[in-house]
Amino acid sequence: MIFSRTSALFALASGAYAQSQYTATGTAAVAKAAATALTLSPTSNVPGSTFNRFVQIWLENQDYSAAIADPNLAYLASRGITLSNYFAITHPSQPNYVAAVGGDTFGVANDNTHYISASTKTIVDLLDNAGISWSLYQEDMPFSGFEANWVNQETGANDYVRKHNPLMSYNSVTSDTDRLAKSKNFTMFYEDLDNNELPQWMFITPNMTNDGHDSSLATAGTWSRNFLTPLLSNTNFNTDSTLIILTFDEGTTTGTNQIYSVLLGGAVSSAKVGTTDNTEYNHYSLLKTVETNWNLGNLGQNDVDATAFF
Repeated sequence: MIFSRTSALFALASGAYAQSQYTATGTAAVAKAAATALTLSPTSNVPGSTFNRFVQIWLENQDYSAAIADPNLAYLASRGITLSNYFAITHPSQPNYVAAVGGDTFGVANDNTHYISASTKTIVDLLDNAGISWSLYQEDMPFSGFEANWVNQETGANDYVRKHNPLMSYNSVTSDTDRLAKSKNFTMFYEDLDNNELPQWMFITPNMTNDGHDSSLATAGTWSRNFLTPLLSNTNFNTDSTLIILTFDEGTTTGTNQIYSVLLGGAVSSAKVGTTDNTEYNHYSLLKTVETNWNLGNLGQNDVDATAFF
């Protein structure tokens, strides 16, 4: 079986094929792959009804009540719209990431490695059909398209994990070299930022320390404020048509799965800054908002009946 735009090796998984050439984690193998792995930074300018750029930033494992009380997250909330009735889909982490780009968990119920059939569509199928550029930015991913987990080689800390990359479980992405090339690290984020080559749709995941998973809520809050504050005043990132959502993957397992979510960016009108929206939303709302804004249609999953932010 031959896939378009690639002559790479493929591995059979769950009835469909996924590439396997970017799964080695040895230092030498990673360095070798990094030297040749394709990186793409597509741009576009397709106008939307409410915003022209959509940025998602996910943190880890905190209930709304705790996160909104963190001083740095409270500060960011004061600069946007607090979605005070927003819920994750399930537990644990990975199925929430999967659901946010595909409209369903597709049977993923744990954090193991999963391969979702190449026939399953995601948001990037809709974006590609409309000519809307997209990229994922994953902190400490060693090179573009890397498909495994990466541990800090000096400290031994968990850095990049596959389960927090929402598209990596979909064979429709991993079987396509050009799509893999749009899954990039933060070095590429800042290069794309400086070159004014950021796409219109972005998913940003900090490493396992900065997202709070292996550290604390305070660490995640501090990172979020330090990361976002300069970007909010950088017109290569935030224009009057940029919508940013800062949220969490899930709450604690003992809670209601209500999570902190804040809308930021130039697309939030000055009249809405510092306000609260008590409409009930969830991670499927991310899909619905993008689909509605660019008139993309839908994936025929839980996105159909989800509530958009605007």
